[in-house]
Amino acid sequence: MHGLIVEDNSFGHNPSTKDLARHLYTRVGCGQVVIAADTPITLLPTLRKQWFKLVRKLQKERASTLNGTLIYEFSQTAARMQMLRFTTKWPEDEHPANVYVVSVEHLLHWAPECRTLYVTCSVEIEELDLITALMTRGGLIVLCRLTKHPTSKPPS
Repeated sequence: MHGLIVEDNSFGHNPSTKDLARHLYTRVGCGQVVIAADTPITLLPTLRKQWFKLVRKLQKERASTLNGTLIYEFSQTAARMQMLRFTTKWPEDEHPANVYVVSVEHLLHWAPECRTLYVTCSVEIEELDLITALMTRGGLIVLCRLTKHPTSKPPS
């Protein structure tokens, strides 16, 4: 696929937005990230919640160390993470951000020029070829089907 790296099922058998946020942490420094989702409006808030949980975890690690170098590094990383911009609006020219959570239909009209593409919904191989046409060589495509967690507990 155009010299791209494809990871399939890299989050295990039961992936969640927590896994997506952790993986996103490793890829956000590489450049723009696009996440293809069935319902971007519902995925974005849960992803941001998990993202800020990671920020708080990093801040706790910062508070628990006395090493000045680590304190500085943790502070810088937490500041970068807090400044990360997420959006569900596309195209990128009109809505600048670091992470785009958009539908496959939007991506078919505006192929992203990103380094990392997460596919959290079902996509035909032909559609994936069209979507990844403008990705740079060596870019990463992560195929993950997120598990939907129930919002309320069933009555007992």
